Amino acid sequence: MSERTAGRTPARPSVAWGPETRMPPWATPDAVDAVRSLLREAAATAEALAPQRGQHAALAGVRAGGRGVRQFDQVTSPLGLAYAAPYLDDGVLEAALAVRVAERASPGRYKPVLAAAMRGIVPDAVLGRSTKGEFTADFYGGLRRNRAALLGIFDDSRLARAGLLDPAALRTSLLGLHPTPDGLRALDPALGCELWLRTTTPGGTP
Repeated sequence: MSERTAGRTPARPSVAWGPETRMPPWATPDAVDAVRSLLREAAATAEALAPQRGQHAALAGVRAGGRGVRQFDQVTSPLGLAYAAPYLDDGVLEAALAVRVAERASPGRYKPVLAAAMRGIVPDAVLGRSTKGEFTADFYGGLRRNRAALLGIFDDSRLARAGLLDPAALRTSLLGLHPTPDGLRALDPALGCELWLRTTTPGGTP
């Protein structure tokens, strides 16, 4: 695993059984070693979720979505607003996974099975789209407005004190040019960890 390869687009389609694991360019060697050790420990008892790689990937995506839903619910339920995700119910998943792989995707169409199921419910203009929404402009606008604040947060980084983050490398990334947002995708979890550490450290402030 390399700590300097975050955000690169693979030259060919991956045949791995999971997403490629890459550390951001601001991760220290100690951080890389710690993650590598945890991955090797987990790999010793890991098992595929299905015999076929495609089904395994689908189920892994469902689990990732479930974790996200749980996190949302942990925030909203205490406020009296439970977060429901019926599309993750067992019956829905079993029906979706029963569809032949060749029918789940089609060139020029986006989620054809879901579009067919929602015909008459969702506007045709939405169902006929050929790809997902694109939010790169929002990324660049947000980075431009908040770059100074982000630099300030990481000037006295708890992650850096713990030996996990290289402040100079992070500053270089924040001030650098980014033709695509990929190079800063790891910024969200880094910022989340930084703010979490500040709230759990005695005397720390968000």
